[in-house]
This record gives sequence, C-alpha cells and structure tokens, in this order.
Amino acid sequence: MLLAPGKGFVFLAMPKSGSTSIETAFLTHSQMILQKPPAIKHTTYAGFQRFLQPFLNSKGFPRESYEVVCVFREPIDWLSSWWRYRSREKLANPRDPKHRNYTGDVSFEQFARAYMEGSEQFAQVGRMFRFVQPSPGGAEVDRIFRYDRLDLLVDFLCEKVGEEVEVGSVNTSPERSVSLSEECEIELREFFAPEYRIYEQAIGG
Repeated sequence: MLLAPGKGFVFLAMPKSGSTSIETAFLTHSQMILQKPPAIKHTTYAGFQRFLQPFLNSKGFPRESYEVVCVFREPIDWLSSWWRYRSREKLANPRDPKHRNYTGDVSFEQFARAYMEGSEQFAQVGRMFRFVQPSPGGAEVDRIFRYDRLDLLVDFLCEKVGEEVEVGSVNTSPERSVSLSEECEIELREFFAPEYRIYEQAIGG
C-alpha cells in the first residue's frame, strides 16, 4: 500500500494485481509505504478506512483531499495467478514453512474447485470483491483500474506526482498452462459473479 495524500492518492495493494511493481515505481513519491508483512501490505479498503483514514485525517489530510485507487484483475486470471505463484519451486521443499500452499502437483481445475469449496489450505486466497468493500456507510473506492490496462493507472499516478515514472515488472508468477473444463469454468464464473460486476465497471473496460 502506498500512502501519498500529499500527492492526492492512496494506492491499495490488491494481491496478485501488479501492486509490487506499482509500489516500487512510485515509492519515492509517497509519504508512507506499507510493505511487510503481507497482511499489512495488502490491507483491505475497509481496513484502510478503519485504521489509516483517521490517521491521515489527524495529520491534515481529510478523505476528500485524496483519491483511493486500486487494480482489479479478471477474476479467473487472478485465480490462475495464485495457482501459478504457489507452484514456485521454493514451496516444493517440505521444510519450507509455507509448503502446505504448494500447488505444483495440482491442476488448475483441481485448484479452482478447491477454491470454490474452501476445502484446501493451498486454495484459500480470499475474494477480490471483499478487498474493495467499504466499511458500513463508508465511501466507495474512488477509482478501480483493470489489470490489463495498468497503463491507465500509471498515467493517472504520473499526473498526480507531476512526472513520468517508469514501471517495471516485479514478483511475477511461474509460467504454467491454464485449462478448465467447460463445466468448471461456468461454475467458476457464477461463483465470481460479485467480482465480475466490479471488473466490468472498472476503468479500462
């Protein structure tokens, strides 16, 4: 998460949506950056409203003085990124503390079904729609950009900071072939209905 109210924005770090690349590029333009551990880096919008919005307000940055923005990935593509990320060689080691999340021996269809059922630790990766949900009575996220149009987000942030900023690629997932049966894809799209409603309205669509 980037807190840059002095530049007029706060960037929420949605997991598996290019957040590390954005944070790395705009780090020097931010008043604060929350990077570690992941639970802090990926603070949800409701979490921001509860804990950080009052803090910024107390420092002279009321909510109306900046915009809250984030990236939203196509839902099945987002899920496949988690599956690929958790197949990295490091997690294959049984002695690794996160070995239970290893998906190198699991097909994407198996992963997707376990995700929908909530039956396996390796497939518990949260919900994108919950990440952007405001607290009860709170304002919505101001701008949600599509992951496949990160260029629009970069243009927006460059305008905010007043200069051109080069964004690289950081923390990419291993390459793996992604395939689903027609039946599983239909079920997954229905499961992701709340996410698709947000994605279809996101900037860049």
